[in-house]
Amino acid sequence: MQQKQVNNVSKLTLSNAACWFRPQKSKHLTSHSDESGDQKKQRSAWVPSFFFRVDREMYHYVGQEIMIEEGLDSYAGMIWPAALALCHYLDTHREELNLVDKAVLEIGAGTGLVSIVASLLGAWVTATDLPVVLNNLRVNLSRNTRGRCRHTPQLAALSWGYDLERTYPTSVYHYDYVMAADVVYHHDFLDELLATMKHFCKPGTTLIWANKVRFETDLTFTKNFKKSFHTRLLTEDGEMKIFMATCREEEGEGDVGMEIQDLLTEEDEEEEEKTDDDELRYDDVDVTEEPHMLETEKEDKEEEQSKSDEKEKTEEIMVLKDDEKEKAEKNDSNSSAIPLQQGRAPIWVPSTNTGFGKDVYHFVGHDITIYESIDSFGAVMWPAALALCSFLDNNRQRVNLQGKEVLELGAGTGLVTIVASLLGASVTATDLPNVLSNLRANVMRNTRGHCRHMPQVAALSWGYDLECTYPTSAYDYDYVMAADVVYHHDFLDELLATMKHFCRPGTTLIWANKVRFETDLTFTENFKNAFNTQLLAEDGEMKIFMATCRE
Repeated sequence: MQQKQVNNVSKLTLSNAACWFRPQKSKHLTSHSDESGDQKKQRSAWVPSFFFRVDREMYHYVGQEIMIEEGLDSYAGMIWPAALALCHYLDTHREELNLVDKAVLEIGAGTGLVSIVASLLGAWVTATDLPVVLNNLRVNLSRNTRGRCRHTPQLAALSWGYDLERTYPTSVYHYDYVMAADVVYHHDFLDELLATMKHFCKPGTTLIWANKVRFETDLTFTKNFKKSFHTRLLTEDGEMKIFMATCREEEGEGDVGMEIQDLLTEEDEEEEEKTDDDELRYDDVDVTEEPHMLETEKEDKEEEQSKSDEKEKTEEIMVLKDDEKEKAEKNDSNSSAIPLQQGRAPIWVPSTNTGFGKDVYHFVGHDITIYESIDSFGAVMWPAALALCSFLDNNRQRVNLQGKEVLELGAGTGLVTIVASLLGASVTATDLPNVLSNLRANVMRNTRGHCRHMPQVAALSWGYDLECTYPTSAYDYDYVMAADVVYHHDFLDELLATMKHFCRPGTTLIWANKVRFETDLTFTENFKNAFNTQLLAEDGEMKIFMATCRE
């Protein structure tokens, strides 16, 4: 058992080993043994044990302090030496491996350290692992990249195997780099791992694999790895090796592919000249990352104070300290959000942390704390969302969400997704990339430890070409939900096309809306013409429709 490996890893030496592993004082969280008898009695049997943390370790890469919480759920809950070695290599070889704006997939991300470092280096990262370890991975990623990175890393479940073309079609999923660290250790799925590497390592992709040799199986896998790819040894120190590999197929030039849920529309590549590390160039139209980007120097004292305040708030949110939860009642007069003021701050300002409202709602027997923000219409609470949540909570037999796959369009602050998750659904919450940070924080805070299925968060821009990015053969849902998504924008045709794309035979679409303008009535008419519709509930201008496709 290598459980203490992380404490001894500093004895391993690559070049300048003291640099690539510089742990500071560990901060141990209070263990369950410190709880009172009453607290132990109150703990429900369903509380997932892998939320129990044993260690917090501090690392230093890319000029940032990175705090990693380990877990007891599996081998994936610990820091392994190959991850530290790979992080050090990436940090000290930035010109050789320039990750800025590159699409990176990490296999077996574990605690997320490699994904965090790659994100801090400017990459667009998708961190993957088995579903059982995603919760700890998600928190580590959010805590250490929120407000620091050019691109906010994404998270996805991935089980190694041979049938990945069905779930991760190569026509959709393409990466510049695939990374893996200490994924070979002590398991019986090495053939599946190699098949997964082959699946993602296509022409134009570079595979970087770090490993510490411990058993004969490591040597066998390394031999098969070298037969499967064109390989090069980047660095080694004793049994610690880092390989670079490319596929054996003929490589050709092509566009740099991006992960499906990011939906990035790329501009022509910028000049290769190296710019100042602290200076970023963004395009107002094509930047799709969340507004929590790499921090630049700002001389304005008010902005500096704002950033300091939001950092404190982010730490409170990401560590999930809800012990100061306030209870407040939401009046109808406060339900309608104030339209966003014009003349917004530049895109790189992490405005979604600047919350102006924190409200507590009560659905499904739970207090749900929602933070609003001032970044866009999608970051405030709208009345149709409250109406839909109330309907779902009070009509559980009519709309039974237990074990159902649910997609929410325009999730905003995430309240509908949270309620659907508490009702037993497996939910994917989608919205534009610039509102995902606040959405993700709200969803995580209110579902962690309470839900049968941990909801996912993904970027989705409405449009007509979704078959290319969200093929119907791979994305199928029992319910598609939308609340107050029609209000005050010029993309109603794209919204209807998106609803049509996801509402296939066997899918039920539930749309809640408060009529405000003539455009609402026009959209409602087009909606009724496009689907078989039924009015579920109404209260004045507030209406909730159920629809199925006409096919």
